[in-house]
Amino acid sequence: MLTGMIFLLFSCNSETKEVSISTSDSKSEKSVKDGNTYECLKEFQDNYNLLLTKEEMNAVFPIDFENAKQDLTSGTYGNHTYVWESDRPSFIMEISGMKMDVPDQNLIGVKMLSFASESTNLEDAIRNFDRAYKKLSDKELEQIQSNLEKEGGEVKETGKDLMEVREKMQHEFVDGLGSSAWYKWNEKFGGELIVLGGRAKFHIVNKISDNPEENKKLAIELAKKVLSKCE
Repeated sequence: MLTGMIFLLFSCNSETKEVSISTSDSKSEKSVKDGNTYECLKEFQDNYNLLLTKEEMNAVFPIDFENAKQDLTSGTYGNHTYVWESDRPSFIMEISGMKMDVPDQNLIGVKMLSFASESTNLEDAIRNFDRAYKKLSDKELEQIQSNLEKEGGEVKETGKDLMEVREKMQHEFVDGLGSSAWYKWNEKFGGELIVLGGRAKFHIVNKISDNPEENKKLAIELAKKVLSKCE
């Protein structure tokens, strides 16, 4: 939804089409030249257990399968994850004023495999993807705000709410992975690596320690196993 809203708000103003993404321009050019759409991943929307198998996960980091809980669903919002106990202490989470003691569990998996329209060329797919995660300039924020003011009703309110969420997001560009990739870290819930391969997008989620860099490296290795299915 966030990616779609960003695209809508940029596309409403022709001036924004000239905005470049310096952190990934060279990567985008390489991907467009290669022309890999990663369409082969579509068959895995109904088979997330094959999109990233338990054997592939275990090869990157040993999973306590005997005590791990598997979550497996299909579709655009599907996932294949494993959660199991860690030796890290629990943490306090507050929900609606209530404080809860939450176990800090290990997590590994893949989720949310989706695809841009076949009518979208690869260059545009990459540009729209990056706009959802890169740090927006003051000029871009002004353009989005201007476009929002032109909208009405639910679109305007939803757009403002999503932009508030967007401004709080801090993603780090990951060079050399797929067509483009961005990573974010949360001390409580771990890492999330969002990867674009051609028109395919998926998320790697994991937490195996309190070290953001260690988790990022692991997530990249897991993502490579997914992308390799279309090589």
